[in-house]
Amino acid sequence: MHFKRPPRHFSGVSARRAGSLFGSVEIVLQPIVDVTTGSLVAAEALARFPNNPDTSVDETFALAYANGRGADLEAACLRSALRTKRAELPADVALTVNVSPNALDHAAVQSALAVDLTGVIIEITEHVASDLDVLRARLEELRSRGAQIAVDDASTGYAGLLRLTALRPDFVKLDRGLVRGARGSLEQSAVIEALVRLSHRMGARVLGEGVETLDDLTALAELDVDLAQGFYICEPTADLPVELPDAMESCRIARGELMRNENSAVPVADPIGIRRVTAALAASVQLADLQAALGSAAVNLGIDVISLSTLTGGRGLREVSCSGARVDPKLYRLADYPETKHALETGEMLEVHLADPFSDRAERAVMQADGTASMLLTPVIGRGQRLGVLEFRHGAHRRWSSHDLTQARILSEHIASVLLRMSLRTGPAVAVAG
Repeated sequence: MHFKRPPRHFSGVSARRAGSLFGSVEIVLQPIVDVTTGSLVAAEALARFPNNPDTSVDETFALAYANGRGADLEAACLRSALRTKRAELPADVALTVNVSPNALDHAAVQSALAVDLTGVIIEITEHVASDLDVLRARLEELRSRGAQIAVDDASTGYAGLLRLTALRPDFVKLDRGLVRGARGSLEQSAVIEALVRLSHRMGARVLGEGVETLDDLTALAELDVDLAQGFYICEPTADLPVELPDAMESCRIARGELMRNENSAVPVADPIGIRRVTAALAASVQLADLQAALGSAAVNLGIDVISLSTLTGGRGLREVSCSGARVDPKLYRLADYPETKHALETGEMLEVHLADPFSDRAERAVMQADGTASMLLTPVIGRGQRLGVLEFRHGAHRRWSSHDLTQARILSEHIASVLLRMSLRTGPAVAVAG
């Protein structure tokens, strides 16, 4: 049985001795985090054999398969991972285990997986030779018992992409070779962007592995990758930490750079939709027109609520238009919202998530009161004047993608033109900074 790349998660000294090592498998876990917040989402189970620490994982696994013991070794590691680590994880953290597609029919592997698989992610390698119909049936059976499916090493060739769409995984895993150095490579970035778009259209989340530097992590944030894994996040460990403060800080740094860097914007996913919105804004001559345009924008761009607040006397913000909701007449003093004030002064975007304790506290209090879970704030600046802020708001948690950021920037530029035009026509009807 031949594999293009044997799984990397087993070790030992030889195929002849592999059977004797089954009882000495130890499982370590490598965290998988949300790129937006650094919060722990899942942990990949990796097997270790303490009796043979110097032996290559790939060599041992290849030898085990060459001697007809590979599937048994996989089964032993699966049993150990499911038995010893699954119960240690928090309820909202999934356990990821690796299985070779061709081993799924083996009796020992089927026995190891014959349990409730809720909260378990079964990771397979996409390009391993296997019958697609049989593989799809096996994966559906695992799904019926609660498992989610991840595809590793997704191929970008035509046949590989068709195979990926046929399998309909819940997660698509980007190989470390694709992730490393992606920020400095137009070719790698383009490949990742294509896989992200395809995966998201299928409803799958994308995981970048092999993250070793802040640049790697920032590239994933820029390209809308959902999850990250690698030594920069956390090395494999026997005792999984509940929180990863260093990873959280790194993700905030990466997201902050994305909020500041207008050059990181990518083409919008729905150019026709954004054109409709900008055409409506171009025709706006009064507040009622602006209100209608924001309502159209919310529908066309898939945003729950879009609101516009203008700067009043340089000291506060007052909402003047809001899609699908009553306009809030309250004046919000900038002195009470230092991060919003900083965003307006610097032109940087600001994202706030109700579930993220590190997000702006003052904005989170307002969001909690109005039932918002995630908010993206974009300064509205025209002809060098600070005019106000545009807010995208969602009732459920939403990771603001690069497409969202691009759309918000486009809208803010057009709204700035509308406000300046309205100010010239109507005088003080819409307040702007002097």
